[in-house]
Amino acid sequence: MKSDRFYLVCLRETVGSNLSFHVHSHGGYSTDLDKARVLNREEAQRFWNGAREIDLPVCADRVDSEALIHVDYQNLPIESQIDDQCRDYVAFRQGMWDGNDVYWLTDNGELSTDFTQAARHREPVSKESFVSVPFALADSVKRRTFPVAKLNQRKLVQAAGLIIPPHIQRYRRRRGCDKFRWNCPGCGRIHWQANPHDFDGCRNVMCEYWSPSMF
Repeated sequence: MKSDRFYLVCLRETVGSNLSFHVHSHGGYSTDLDKARVLNREEAQRFWNGAREIDLPVCADRVDSEALIHVDYQNLPIESQIDDQCRDYVAFRQGMWDGNDVYWLTDNGELSTDFTQAARHREPVSKESFVSVPFALADSVKRRTFPVAKLNQRKLVQAAGLIIPPHIQRYRRRRGCDKFRWNCPGCGRIHWQANPHDFDGCRNVMCEYWSPSMF
């Protein structure tokens, strides 16, 4: 289905597992979708026709529908914040980040960067290496992001009504066998792969996205 709302991705500016987007008024890049510049289809096609190989317009409606909620550690205190009136705490792992995003303690005792999965506690978490903050504080600095692993160009670009410009087609052919650059959403390592739509897996055996098929 064609779309008339597009964000502009910069594939070079990936932060952790998050894509970065061109922000309003040409003010650089951000992983925060609420800061992303929005174009209609005509503007997006015109931009892409003169864009660098690392810039890509993507369907904003599809991106919004698959966005994740993350919290940047720079917007949180480094030590637990105790409030006698608070009965609704969340806890994140100290010193552990995905790019800039913290890992929350979930109801099943695991860790997730998805803030919607964070367990809510009536008292601060006493576990070592965890920082507890009032839920309201964390909720006030949350943001919507979009993971690299969900960048499917067939669905987010061509299916939304955009046409690949000739200079982008030539660039992809020059890469040999139509190889496309990906940053691993787990460790950030650069990979070149034939599949332009989905991340095939990481060659780093220590990475959560490691795949035996990459050897």
